[in-house]
Order: sequence, then structure tokens, then C-alpha cells
Amino acid sequence: MSLGEPNRDGSPVMIRYLSRGTGEAKLRRAGTSLALLVSVAGTVLSGGCNVGPKYQRASVDTPPAYKEIDGWKAAQPQDDTLRGKWWEVFNDPELTSLEEQVNVSNQNVKSAEASFLEARAIVKQARSQLFPTVTSSPSITAERQPSNGAIVTSTTGTGSSSSGTFVNYSLPFDASYQVDLWGRIRNQVKEDIYTAQSSAADLQNVRLTAQAEVAVDYFEIRAQDAQKQLLDATVKAYQDSVDLTKVLYETGIDSDEDVAEAETQLDTTQAQDTDLGILRAQYEHAIALLVGKPAGTFSIAVEPL
Repeated sequence: MSLGEPNRDGSPVMIRYLSRGTGEAKLRRAGTSLALLVSVAGTVLSGGCNVGPKYQRASVDTPPAYKEIDGWKAAQPQDDTLRGKWWEVFNDPELTSLEEQVNVSNQNVKSAEASFLEARAIVKQARSQLFPTVTSSPSITAERQPSNGAIVTSTTGTGSSSSGTFVNYSLPFDASYQVDLWGRIRNQVKEDIYTAQSSAADLQNVRLTAQAEVAVDYFEIRAQDAQKQLLDATVKAYQDSVDLTKVLYETGIDSDEDVAEAETQLDTTQAQDTDLGILRAQYEHAIALLVGKPAGTFSIAVEPL
């Protein structure tokens, strides 16, 4: 505060003012506060956009084997491993033919394969976001000028217009690129890769399950054929026994009870023979379903083991 020039009546004029040093100090304090505010805001924003910590698998103290039983060890699953043509060890051409049809016509295998191809395509789509995107929309425009005898003026002179066709070619390009600053695309790619690996394992398991079921049903049919061959021979022998017992009964050597017992034994064996035929047909229908064939047109020839 300072005294100015006196008024007309002689009283002094009080003047309030801020010194230069005081004003600069307040400006510096305001600038410091603003910079601190911007720094805090930037830290909060960057912290909110940072990628989360990398996943660390929890460590578990797993013993290599059970203490109660010797020979046990930790499992090492290899679901996505190709099993190969393991059925060739049986050296059966018909079984090999049926197993080859599983990969081609089995609907469960085709569905699992389609899921795997879809998962692999999703991985490629996710990876494509890491690279620049270039788009183009080419076009060709043709214009025809009618011959109407009009007079046109050009830079070279004046003359009559003539009909003609003009073709315009356009080939525009547009490029864009998204910087994966926070790792969103990279994490999405990893997630899609793991999904594709799981889908590949599912495909191999579905294929192996179908192939194993075909082999089991096929050898069941062969076992039924061998058993039916034995029962057919048994039925023939029991039929001869019934005929002989009837002859002995007519001559008075055997009783009617012997005849009834022989007939019962024959009927029981014939019923078992019929059941084998029904069971074989069921296995045959199961194989038809596994290889993707209509059951009504599919058949496997009888060939005992």
C-alpha cells in the first residue's frame, strides 16, 4: 500500500497494489498445481489402460507317484497327437476299408473338423489386426457421347462433335493401421490360439473314438459269425438227435420223455441261433452309422474268425 497525490481537499489517496514479486509467486504456484494435476490424471489413465499382469501358473507340489502303489506316475495327455493307422496291425482289408470311411463320412468327425477349421480361421482373423489394412474399390465407368451434330469448343478450335465411347478407370486405395498399444489384440490372438488347440484335441478324440468303436463292433460281428457257425452245427446235430430219439421211441427203446427232452434242447439252441442273428444285425447297423452309410443298404459279409 502506498500514498498517492493528495486530493483537492488535502486528504491523501490510499492506493492498493500487488508487488511484482508477489504476482510471480502466485503464478508459479498455480502452474505447479496444474502440472501436478495433469501428472496425476495421466497416471490414473495410463494405469487404467495398462495390460494386466501375465498369467502365472500356480505351483502345486505334486508327488511323482502314489505312495501306496508302485508304478503310478503323473499323466501326460497328448490329445492332439495323430494316432496314425493303428488298425493296420490286424491285417484285415475290410476293417481297413471301414476305418478309412470314418474320416470321410462320419458326421461327428466332420462336425468336429468344421469346428477346428472355424477356430483356425478365427486365429488368422485375429492376427490380421496386427498388420495394416489396405482396402480398394476399383471401378470402370464407360460413357458414350451421342452424335447430335452439336458444336463443341475445345482448346484447339471449333468443330462438330462426333459419337464416341469414353472409359474411366478408377483404382483408389485406403490404408489404415491400429497400434496395439495396450495389448488387446495380442491377448485376443493368444486366447484364439488356445481355443484352436482345444478344438484340434477334440477333433482327434472324436476321430479316435469313432475308429475304435468301428473296430470293436467289427470284431463283435466276426465273433458272432464264428459263434453262429458253431450254433448252426449244433442245431444240425440236435436235429439228428431228435430224429434218432423218435425212431428209438417208435421201437420202444426210448420214452416220450426222451423225445420231449431232445426237442426242448433243439428249440433252445435254435432260439440262441436266432438271437445271434439279431445281435449281428445291431452291430452291423452301428457300423453303418459310424461310417455314414444308410443301414438299409449296408451289409458286411459273413466271415467267421
